[in-house]
Amino acid sequence: MRRTAALLITVLFISSSIMIVSGQNEENSIIFEEIIDFEGPFWYSATCLKVSCSGLTLEINNNGDIISLEDSHELEWGGILEDGAIVSLFSSTDLSINDILINMVMVNDFSNIEDSDLIDSIPSPGNPGDFHTLITQDDCFLGNCNSLIEGNQRNIEFIGVLDNHSDKDSIRIFGEPGDIIVISEITGGNDIKIELWHRNDSVKQLVSNDLSEQENLLEYPKESELWIRIISTSDEDVQPYKFELYRNNQTNEYGNGEELQIPWNHGKPLTYHTSWNYESYIAKSDSNGDSILFSMGADMKISLICTASNEGVVFGLFLIDYYGNKENISLTNGLCPDIIESNGNTSSLEIWIKSSETTRWNLSLNPLRAMDGMKFSDAPESKWIEAPDERWNEVELDSEISGSLHNGDNIDIFWIKILDENGSKVYLNEVIKSEVNYTIQEINQNNGALVNTSNGQVIVLPYGNHSLRIERRAAENVEIDYIFKLEYLGEYEAPIIEDYEDLSWMFNNFYILIGILMLSPLMIVLFWNRGVILRLGDGSIEMQQHERKKLIRIRERISQQKNENGDFQGILDSALMQLGESPWSSINEIWGLPELRHLTEQIEICAWKISEDNNNLLLGLKTSDWAWEVASIRLNYPEGSKLSITDVSPNYLSKKDEIFIDTLPKKSQIFLRVALEGESANIALELSGLVEGEPLAATPNKIIEWD
Repeated sequence: MRRTAALLITVLFISSSIMIVSGQNEENSIIFEEIIDFEGPFWYSATCLKVSCSGLTLEINNNGDIISLEDSHELEWGGILEDGAIVSLFSSTDLSINDILINMVMVNDFSNIEDSDLIDSIPSPGNPGDFHTLITQDDCFLGNCNSLIEGNQRNIEFIGVLDNHSDKDSIRIFGEPGDIIVISEITGGNDIKIELWHRNDSVKQLVSNDLSEQENLLEYPKESELWIRIISTSDEDVQPYKFELYRNNQTNEYGNGEELQIPWNHGKPLTYHTSWNYESYIAKSDSNGDSILFSMGADMKISLICTASNEGVVFGLFLIDYYGNKENISLTNGLCPDIIESNGNTSSLEIWIKSSETTRWNLSLNPLRAMDGMKFSDAPESKWIEAPDERWNEVELDSEISGSLHNGDNIDIFWIKILDENGSKVYLNEVIKSEVNYTIQEINQNNGALVNTSNGQVIVLPYGNHSLRIERRAAENVEIDYIFKLEYLGEYEAPIIEDYEDLSWMFNNFYILIGILMLSPLMIVLFWNRGVILRLGDGSIEMQQHERKKLIRIRERISQQKNENGDFQGILDSALMQLGESPWSSINEIWGLPELRHLTEQIEICAWKISEDNNNLLLGLKTSDWAWEVASIRLNYPEGSKLSITDVSPNYLSKKDEIFIDTLPKKSQIFLRVALEGESANIALELSGLVEGEPLAATPNKIIEWD
């Protein structure tokens, strides 16, 4: 006996064009032709879908034995065919396959065939005979099959035959109490009926005298066997029939020997890696129902389609956060909402399904918002406090990671886990150019403080957990897609310091001789110009003292402006302009070492705190041989806490965290006073603009700790 899945009809078209054959002195066009590949029961039905199909003829060539039937409305034949038999349907009028409804029972590779005559009646109660039993079960997980399970392994296609008008077939169906049995695709003559019986040691009971639906859902009875009995009221001698049998084992519904329950009790939620679609059954006696817990992170959006095989099914929906709290988002009518949006703390979506009748349910989830990394979630906008958990996507080194910044989403934080004992050398490869800034952040493993940053250049990250910050540069209403790869350059190797012998003493005499030779021309020049040098010495000292006094007065004016409420804007702007005309080295001498200094070939950036109580910052910009156009300064806050810009002097245009300067001429220097408001934060600066028509950014690695 061969066990199989369903195959209702196999249709073989001879050609897309109409073929002409000769029979009974008429020209007939072939509508359909099938070559039988397997010996066994065969039943064929052709029904005209038009008012009339003149000359509709069925011809069966059973290896030389010709059977011919003709009718303008309906043709039906059943019997046993040999391998190689040919079934042809043709007409003397212009008909197509679309004008005819065809049904067949035909043996194929997957058919389970009645191999001997089955008993006519349901056995008496308690009779322990060896009866023909159909056994099957679904080994797929909630409707999802792996590559080793084919669709025809989920159910059985059974083909039997009633040998004469008095023959009947009784078949036992294997199952366990609470299992769902589905009998469907019942095919055969109109007089074929399937009865449903329950049988145990004391009674046998007729439950239904005709399973007339195309799909019949049955709950396997408690303390009884389930039987079906195929009968016919026709006078035909041979009547083939077919049906499909599916069994859903409720005790193995989840796939690990357990049943789905409310609430979910199977550990971690299901993910899209398993499937976006799920299917199972609820028995009428299962008052608890089923539940599905699906992983759905923060700020995500999905469409949800919930269907069931009968009405009266109630769906309940709950958003669950990382602390186990549930938010009921169910609709009052028991249906599923079309769209679900999670909040900032969501970790999963739980769906409850309850039914008062035996039913099949289907859930289909479809994402409406792009994922960040490998989680169906929006990446957090801040770094973890103590240690990263499942909310943060781990960046796998040397693997492409994709994500997006949707409307209102400005920052994504990813988790970098370093396993090399001596640390790892990494850098960021921007696979596609996007309007975002990448910052690799080294985290102190003891106190969680930010130690060092890189805007994508090579950096050594020690063993432990670190972060990658992605921040938008485009407008807030623009959705930005990004793809990057964190390239791994290997484990960091500290340089080996060897012991060397100090032999510099051997060159002492040489150094003295060369020093005298190099200084001798200078001594001659100084001797010749001794008068001029002596006369100008006092003036030079006086000039230096004058410059120092000037810078000190400028500093006092700026400080006074910060501490008084009068109208000193003109005085302040004048002081900043004079500061820009002063020697750069003298400024550093009077103002002290800057809190931040960044020097490149194109620009030098310095920043000083000028009034900590009032949160005022002095910025100095000095260009070299290149002019900067469309220049702007952006204040970034790598660790989340932010300050607000309340005033800028001179009066440059500012918006949120950005100051627009426009043009910085080459070999120029300007100074800006920036007033800030807010709690303590870490400030990072970024100067961007066009240099010789090309976009360029200068980003100091050091941050300003602002209290």
